[in-house]
Amino acid sequence: MKRLYLTFFMCLLIGKADNAVMTIYKDGYALVKQPVFWTVTPTSGSQTLRYQALPEGLVDDSPFLTLDHGNILGQRYYGKLFSGNAYFARMLGAEVTVGIEDGDEYSGKLLDYHPNSATLQTRRDVITINDIAFISHRNQIKNPRIYPLIEWDVDMGNASFTSGNLAYLSYGFDWDAHYRLVLNDNKQSAEFISEANVTNQSRMDFINATLQLVEGNLGRPSSGSGMRPQRTHSGRAAAFEAAPDLPSEETLGDFHIFRPMKERSDFIRGEKITVRLYEPRSVAFEKTYVFENSERSKKEEPLKVEIAFDNTEDNNLNIPLPQGKVNLYYENGTSLEFAGEDFLRQIPKGETALVKAGRAFDVIGKRTVLNFDRQQKSEEASIEIIIKNTRENDIDVRVVEHIRGDWVVKDASDNFTKKDASTIHFPLNIKAGTNKTLTYTYRKEWK
Repeated sequence: MKRLYLTFFMCLLIGKADNAVMTIYKDGYALVKQPVFWTVTPTSGSQTLRYQALPEGLVDDSPFLTLDHGNILGQRYYGKLFSGNAYFARMLGAEVTVGIEDGDEYSGKLLDYHPNSATLQTRRDVITINDIAFISHRNQIKNPRIYPLIEWDVDMGNASFTSGNLAYLSYGFDWDAHYRLVLNDNKQSAEFISEANVTNQSRMDFINATLQLVEGNLGRPSSGSGMRPQRTHSGRAAAFEAAPDLPSEETLGDFHIFRPMKERSDFIRGEKITVRLYEPRSVAFEKTYVFENSERSKKEEPLKVEIAFDNTEDNNLNIPLPQGKVNLYYENGTSLEFAGEDFLRQIPKGETALVKAGRAFDVIGKRTVLNFDRQQKSEEASIEIIIKNTRENDIDVRVVEHIRGDWVVKDASDNFTKKDASTIHFPLNIKAGTNKTLTYTYRKEWK
């Protein structure tokens, strides 16, 4: 039976793929859906189609090809790639030259080799060289394989051209959400900018690629290669469906697919690109100053600042927000100043996002234990808290007190809310340039 070996002509540029749709999951891998086509010479019997524009992190059991014309009879995967470390580990006994960082070079027979060290037998002695800068061996390697290769045996019939789609999973890709919140205190509004940082750590360039970013806790079992557990794609049957038009987000079962506003990007090896997830949006926010303590603690310090905004339609959002880093800025009409950063958890539609924004320079809390009385089966403490607001505007404050055990609060100067078995909140509003004194007593009893 005659076999005709055909090469996808774009594979002449190994390390480059065009027009792929890349669904990038977190934890370092992606599902790549690549359009492919071959021109063939009609012949009887099966023909062999070859494809080599593949990243080195390809998961060997994941490639899946569909063709418009032709029946696939079998598939072969060649994944053993050239490794410099493996090559020199096989060259024991060969004559090599080893260089170190100060420029010196040593030549001799290679007795032992590790990635950072080599042992040579020279004309006069045996020497072990650490922190090697280079190692060389006079040799020419014929056709070293630096990218995986897949071959398919295909019955083409009388067709002279075929096209299709190749889908595969590969490691070497990752993404994280990145937000910017520009606050305007005077207007109690902020500009909310949502972006994604997408990383290509493979040896492949993906030109004119369509990126899809998946947020959700997917699970992959450990593979035989010893790789750590990774996430997997649910529903591979949908691998070749065309990407729908915007909007930028849709659901994938229990997960979300985010499509950047820019429909196609060049995704070059070794690069991290930043893409917009949504258009910038103006949102209302609430700022609260937080003073948090427990039982007999005494301290005086600036209050923590919390920024909260609702992920609702009324607040110009109502969009799923993947977890990611958020940078905070203050804008007063003439300048923009960096105000810290925090990590934003996943915020579904309808929930409230809470961002910690450092500490306030001009809002100070002081906590004093006025009295403490501990008996054999009871304990009682009287607490005084003073909040000093030197700002030129009124502020909202939340005093958080943690009390463990079986307790009751009495003689509180202000209303409080019991949040859980060991936490109470005092919500306060403090006028500009004034101080607020809060007192209460807690009592604990035990048997």
